[in-house]
This record gives sequence, C-alpha cells and structure tokens, in this order.
Amino acid sequence: MTKQAHPISWIAGSSLTAVALAIGIIGISISFTGTGYADDGRELNQAIVQNDLYTAECGSCHMAYPANLLPADKWQAITANLDDHFGDNASLNAQVKATIEGYLVQNAAKNGKVMKNSIPLITGAGPQRITEQAFFIRKHDEIPRRMVQDNPKVGSFSQCSDCHNLAEKGIFDEDTVNIPGFGRWDD
Repeated sequence: MTKQAHPISWIAGSSLTAVALAIGIIGISISFTGTGYADDGRELNQAIVQNDLYTAECGSCHMAYPANLLPADKWQAITANLDDHFGDNASLNAQVKATIEGYLVQNAAKNGKVMKNSIPLITGAGPQRITEQAFFIRKHDEIPRRMVQDNPKVGSFSQCSDCHNLAEKGIFDEDTVNIPGFGRWDD
C-alpha cells in the first residue's frame, strides 16, 4: 500500500521541480543563443548593437566588424589614423568620424576582454588588427593556409563573413562556419 503525500509536501515538491526545470531551460537557451564573445556586460542572448552610419562607411570596404571585437582604446587608435588605415586612406569628415567613433567606443569590449575567459587586452599595447589579436589567432590557428589565404573565394582572415555566416550579427560560433570551396569547418 502506497502512502499518500501530505498536500503541503506535494505542493512544495512540485514547486521546486518546476523552478529547477525553469532554471534548466533558461540555462540551455542562453547557451544556444549566446555569441560566445565579449565579457562586455551585455546579456549573452542580446543582439550586437548595429549602427547604420558605421555599416555604410566602414562596411563599404570590409565587413563592419562588431564593435565588441576590440576594446575602446583600440577603436580610438584606429579612428585616429583613418588617413593611413592599414595602408589605405579611409578618411571621413570630422562629424561622421566622431559619430562612428562614439558608436564603437560605446559598444566596445568592456574590461579589455573580447571573449569569455580571454586574457584582457592591455590598454595601449598590442596589435590593432583584429586578426592579430591573441584570441583571434587562438581560434584560427588550426585552419590551413589553403582554406583561407590561398583560397580565391576568401583570400584573407579579415573577410570574416565569407566563412562565418552570421558574423555581421556578431555570431562566430563554429556551427556557423562554412568555408567557401571546403564546406563546414569542424575541428
């Protein structure tokens, strides 16, 4: 014969089970929707902030990299030298430049950390290029040269969106990688 649970015990047990399930579902949904980038104070499932002016001006030559890929001081160094932007003249009028720099600084990686668990970038030190940052090199060091630099459909690691299908939304998960001419990357 089975003993019936006391109604209060049954309600308490059911409530704890429901809370545990809710916490599990929220945790799983955050894991699947997060970008994996930036310990920047944003919720992981929050979209990367976009800026139409930045996308139009900078995106006319290369992908408009998500602002949270570099800390503020790196963006300020880049916008301070637009007349020699990695060998090209990318000068903008003062008002446009100030607006874009404001957007980049406001949405930059906080605390110098670009990725969760990454070593913070040291203010004023290190390379300016995203592709020369330690986090970038660590994430791409197993990819053979023939798949990117020698691949005429890609040509450079700076062309993020050629392989990362959701790069312009700030999503760089391996599940979204599809290297032109080679297919899905899985390390």
